[in-house]
Amino acid sequence: MSESKLSGRTIEGVLELLDGYASNTWIFFDTETTGLDPNKGQLTEIGAIAVDPNAWASDASVLGEFNEKIKLNQDTLDKIEMQKSQDPEGDGGKKKMSVTDVLSMTRYGESGRSFGDEQAVLDEFFEFVASFSNPLLVAQNAAFDMKFVNVRSSSRLPGYPVLDTKQLMEYYLVPLLKTQVKAEEGDAQAQELLDKLYVRRGNWGYHSISMGVVSKAYGISIDDWHNALADVKMMMEMYKSVVDTVRRGMETDISGEQAKAMIKQKKRKR
Repeated sequence: MSESKLSGRTIEGVLELLDGYASNTWIFFDTETTGLDPNKGQLTEIGAIAVDPNAWASDASVLGEFNEKIKLNQDTLDKIEMQKSQDPEGDGGKKKMSVTDVLSMTRYGESGRSFGDEQAVLDEFFEFVASFSNPLLVAQNAAFDMKFVNVRSSSRLPGYPVLDTKQLMEYYLVPLLKTQVKAEEGDAQAQELLDKLYVRRGNWGYHSISMGVVSKAYGISIDDWHNALADVKMMMEMYKSVVDTVRRGMETDISGEQAKAMIKQKKRKR
């Protein structure tokens, strides 16, 4: 994996980076899992759409789709039974989500679907990616998805370039909107979008860069959020909307707000 680090660039610089992938096949993908740790959880679904970035506004630009559910392994089934025995009536007020909660949220047991072996589905996904010329993998919070597919597989994806849409919003979209709002003349459109990204948690709040919040802010449907293929389609529309906003702010110096975002990110990693 060779993840493109987006932080620290000007808007013009990041757009040049993105435009530099024009000859790649863009493969937007998303995974659903039973938890956050690939050593303790497993994959339950992988969805992906391959597109030609030069013509993807039309249906003809979609080069292929991948969408496979994965059957639960014995470790996951044992964990579900253990959690049920510990709390047979439900979550008992616990804040931590159980495996069953996660499976319900991602609509795991939908009818009419086949469920494959985890390793077999990973092999098929790797083959899907390799079937396209010069792949660029695109994901929201890409490090999470890439870690899961590589740890859970008996092999590893080759060193394809990887683009993280979350970084695009964290280091460019939100800093741009904040800069535009603080400008002497202000910017009502930027303020409106920034307000839609604001999430309140009790007595405090923050500007969210989660895919659901950003998509909703742009008027993109989030009805099937947390379903892998639906999330991929949402991500594609979100990416186009975000890049359009960033491109329209080409002349804006966002270095001040971007530096604040980078400092916050460093603190979170400590």
